[in-house]
Amino acid sequence: MNITEEHFRKTLGLFPTGVTVVTARQEKGKDIGITISSFTSLSLNPPQILFCLSKHSKTMPAFKTLQYFAVNILNENQSHLSDGFAKHVPLEWETVKTHRHLRTGCLLISDALGYVICEKGAMYDGGDHFIILGKVIDLVATDHNLPLVRQRGQYLTTQPIFIDLEEVKVCQKI
Repeated sequence: MNITEEHFRKTLGLFPTGVTVVTARQEKGKDIGITISSFTSLSLNPPQILFCLSKHSKTMPAFKTLQYFAVNILNENQSHLSDGFAKHVPLEWETVKTHRHLRTGCLLISDALGYVICEKGAMYDGGDHFIILGKVIDLVATDHNLPLVRQRGQYLTTQPIFIDLEEVKVCQKI
């Protein structure tokens, strides 16, 4: 079977993913940010994450040399930030409410659901992307808002599903 890029995107687009903006401070002090949906946990012990970044990204040269980065987990009201940092000409930082992580200097996007601050680990070849590992050195989680999710090229959010445990017990007996 010939797998086209369009068919691959359409099929994998069925899988909903959270939306993040990865931020970092370059050696010369310039801040960068890029929208990433290919983000996942890798290891609990030691705590590690990974994300994938296109080899053609304008931010790739910075990721080859930087020491730290932060993953900002976007909330349901931050789709404009996802769109802005996904463009070839990203948002101007002056238009984004941020604060700095004191130890690493990485910008953190205010009101994000959470932050995962990492020391860059290994980078691996992944076809037209690099797989970037991060050693987690700090975490911040908030409990406000719902996550921003993307599926089939659209932004979505989640709603809790309430499960009646009594019904589960009845189903288990059958």
